[in-house]
Amino acid sequence: MRDTETAQRDVRRALAREVHDRIGSGLALALRRLDMLETTAAGADPDAAARLQQVRAAVVDALCATRQVTSALRDSPPTVASFSIEDALRGFVRAMEISEPRLDLRVEGMDGLLPAAVAEAVFLAVREAMRNAVAHARARQVAVHITWDAEELHASVADDGDGFDPATVGQRRSTNGLLGMRERIQAAGGVTTITSAPRRGTRITLWVPVKERNTRHA
Repeated sequence: MRDTETAQRDVRRALAREVHDRIGSGLALALRRLDMLETTAAGADPDAAARLQQVRAAVVDALCATRQVTSALRDSPPTVASFSIEDALRGFVRAMEISEPRLDLRVEGMDGLLPAAVAEAVFLAVREAMRNAVAHARARQVAVHITWDAEELHASVADDGDGFDPATVGQRRSTNGLLGMRERIQAAGGVTTITSAPRRGTRITLWVPVKERNTRHA
């Protein structure tokens, strides 16, 4: 049995090296080249600059996912209880190499209390809000606070960026991610509230029931 486990661990680690060397390195190089393009495109066509930002966000997502897969392969096989929202978000921050804006990330709660579907929905929603603040809102400060207990989860992402009219969510291509966030949280039985105004920053709050989900999955 131990020989089988050792062999499986060796296979996972070898696969992790392949993913890192063949995929991760290529994505990191593409990200550096996009950074150079964004620098040279400063002051150019706004539409072209916006498309570059969208491509950069897609590459960052892929790089973040690659690093998470690599870590999972090197460690023990992931379980429902082992998924950590905080670790996943900090991995995203590292992948994006966020130095500016200033980020305040606080997570309070036991991961084992959260069903996998809730944890994944909240992680993806908060990640989308963080990415919007950094990539689109030109925020100088972003505050992320997530807390939960056996009953419910609360999360907020607040930034001091450009802001926008929440009534336009889903009407413009740049807000499709926010629409998807709402739908994802709604599917988890929760509610998303978006408070924003042009030049006044944005605050996104999430509420998701936990107790009902735990009972349903018991």
